[in-house]
Amino acid sequence: MQNFILFSLFVLSSLGSYAQEIQHCSHAKTERHLKIRKKQRAGAYDNSLLNQYDVHFYGLNFNAERNNTLVSGHTTIGATVTASSLDTFCFEFNGTILIDSILMNGTNTGFARVGNITYVLPAMPLPQNSNLMVQVFYAGDASVTGGSAIGDGYSTGVSQTWGNSATWSLSEPYSAYEWFPCKQFLQDKADSAWIFVTTSNQNRVASNGLLEGVDSLPNNKVRYRWKTHYPIDYYLISVAIARYVDYTIYAHPSALVNDSIPVVNYVYNNTNTLPAVQSKLDSVALVLEYFSDRFGLYPFYEEKYGNAMAPFSGGMEHQTMTSAGFLNNFSLNAHELMHQWWGDHVTCKTWSDIFINEGFASYGEYLAYEHFRGWAAAQNLMQDVHDNVLTDPDARIWFTDTNNVSRIFDSRLTYDKGNAICHTLRFVLGDSLFFNGLKNFQNTFSFATAGIDDLRISMENYTGQNLLTFFNQWIYGYGHPKFSAEYNSNGSHIILKISQSTSNTNTPLFVTPLEIKCLYAGGDTTVRVDLNQNSQILVVPSSWNITGLEIDPNNWLLNEVGSITRNEDLHPVGTEFLQLQDAIQVYPVPAQDFVIIENHLEQELHFILRDIQGRILREGKSKQKTRVPLDSYPSGAYLMELQSSAGRRVVKLTKN
Repeated sequence: MQNFILFSLFVLSSLGSYAQEIQHCSHAKTERHLKIRKKQRAGAYDNSLLNQYDVHFYGLNFNAERNNTLVSGHTTIGATVTASSLDTFCFEFNGTILIDSILMNGTNTGFARVGNITYVLPAMPLPQNSNLMVQVFYAGDASVTGGSAIGDGYSTGVSQTWGNSATWSLSEPYSAYEWFPCKQFLQDKADSAWIFVTTSNQNRVASNGLLEGVDSLPNNKVRYRWKTHYPIDYYLISVAIARYVDYTIYAHPSALVNDSIPVVNYVYNNTNTLPAVQSKLDSVALVLEYFSDRFGLYPFYEEKYGNAMAPFSGGMEHQTMTSAGFLNNFSLNAHELMHQWWGDHVTCKTWSDIFINEGFASYGEYLAYEHFRGWAAAQNLMQDVHDNVLTDPDARIWFTDTNNVSRIFDSRLTYDKGNAICHTLRFVLGDSLFFNGLKNFQNTFSFATAGIDDLRISMENYTGQNLLTFFNQWIYGYGHPKFSAEYNSNGSHIILKISQSTSNTNTPLFVTPLEIKCLYAGGDTTVRVDLNQNSQILVVPSSWNITGLEIDPNNWLLNEVGSITRNEDLHPVGTEFLQLQDAIQVYPVPAQDFVIIENHLEQELHFILRDIQGRILREGKSKQKTRVPLDSYPSGAYLMELQSSAGRRVVKLTKN
C-alpha cells in the first residue's frame, strides 16, 4: 500500500506550483520557529525534530542544464512518524532557493523557513507510525561555494582537458541540502529513490539505479527517469548532466551464474575522450568481479555500476554511478568501485567512523594492484602510503570533530593510515580470516550503517580473536612504533633482542606480530615473532650464521626502523628458559582469593595479571614470595605473565 501512495503522490508533478496558504492555526507555530531557530544549519533543536520521523523515499523531479546551477521542480519525501506525535516536519534545504509551496499528504500545508531549515506545519499533529508524503515545490540557484568535501554541493563547469560543459552534484558530507530538500542523517537511509531530470535533448543525465526511460517533451526537452530500489543514504543520491556517449560493458562475477552486471559509463562526447579512457574502463568490470569474490557479490547487482565524467578533481562514490573527474586512473577507479561495498552497501554510522568508508576503499587500491599488477607494484603503492603517514608522529585515525570537513577527509589520516591499518589487520588475522571476516561483516550490516566498534566486534565474533588491543593502538591510538634490533647466532640458535619505542607517548607500546628477515650467506629466512613489551629477547633454533636482519620486510606495519647491530654478548638462553620453568611456581591452581608467586631466581621478577581478553588487572615485582590477591575479581580464567632477564613465562590461572 505504501508504494501505491508513494507513486500516486509522486505523479502529482503535473499539478505544478501552488500558492502558499498558511493556515491560521499554524501561525503561532511559525512565530515560535522564527524565534527559536536562528542558525543557518541544523542544530540541536532542529535535530530533535528531524529525529521524529524515518525517511523511506526521496523522489526528485526537477529541471536542470549542463551549463548552470539553476534548479526548479519538486522533491517528494516519504516518511513514517517515529515520535509519539509529530506537529512539525523539519528538513534542510538551501535557503537561497525559493519554496513556492508544500503539500503534505496531498494537502497544501503552511511552512516556515529560517536560513536553510524549513518547518512544515500540519493542521493537526500526526500520530506515531503515520505515513506521510511531503512535496516541496521550488525554483532557484543551487550553487553554494565550498559546501562539500571536494568542492560545491551542486556545480557547473567546463572540462579543461576535453572542453565539455557539465553540471554535477557532490553532496558528501553535508551538502545534499544545497540542491534538494532532505534529512541529512547517516543512519536514516531511504528505502528507495527516484531521480527524474528534465533537460535539453542534447544532454544525457547520469544518476542512481536503473534508467527506466527517457521521455520526449516539447521545446526540445527530455526527461530522464532513474530509479533505485536499494536503500540509499542522502549524500549518495546524485546527478551529472552533460553531452555524453554511453559506453556500457558487462561484468560476470562468479557468484552470478549465467548473468551479468552492466557497467554503464557516461563519457564526454568528444571523439577523443572514450579512446583515452576505454582500456581503464574495461578493467573496471574485472575489478568488480574480483571484489565480488573477496567481499561478496556486488551489492547492487540487480541495477548497475557506472561512471559519469564531470570536471572536478577526484571521484565520488555515488551509489551505482560514480562521478569522476577522470577515468583513466586505475587506482581511482578501484577506489570508487570499492566504495560500493565500503561506504554505499555498508555506510559509516557517524562521520567519526569514516574509516569504514575511506580506509577500506583506499585498501581496495592496494588489493587491485596486488591482484592485477602484482605484489611488487602493490608494495610500491603501500610504501608511498607509509612514507606519507610516517611524516606525522601523532597520526591518528579516530577523531570527534565531525564539523571539520577537512579532518573527516584528511588524506594522510583517514585515507592513507586507514589503508595501512587494513593491511596490518590482514597480517594479524591471515588472509582466510581477514577476507571471510570482512565478507561476514558485509552480510551482517547489509544496506545499513556501522561504526568502527561494530567492525571490531563483528571480526572478533567471526575470527574468535580479541582485537581490542589492535583497535585501541592502531585506530584510537596515536603514531607508530619504532623498532631497533640486536642479534647474534652460534650455529644452533638465532638470538634476537627487539627494542620498541613509539612516535607518540600516548600509545607507549604496540602489541603486534612482527616479521624479521634473517640474512645469511647464500640466503635468508623470515621468522614471525609476537611483541608485547618494549624490549624482548627471542631465541630461534637455527643452524644459520646470521649476517644481518631486515625488520618488517614485507611492509605489513607502519613503523620506523632504527639501528640493527650484531651483539656478540647475546647468547642462547635455552638453559635459562628451563631454569625459569623450574625456578618459578604459581599456586594454588585452581585459586580462590589469591595466588602465590614463588621466585627462586637470583633476580627480581616482574609479573602482570591479565584477564582472558588481555586487559591488565594488576602488575608488580616479586623477589622471593609474593601474594597476589584475586578476591576482587570474578570467577573465571586469567593469565599470569612472568618476566625476568632469564626469559618470559605465561601461566594460565583459574579462579573458582
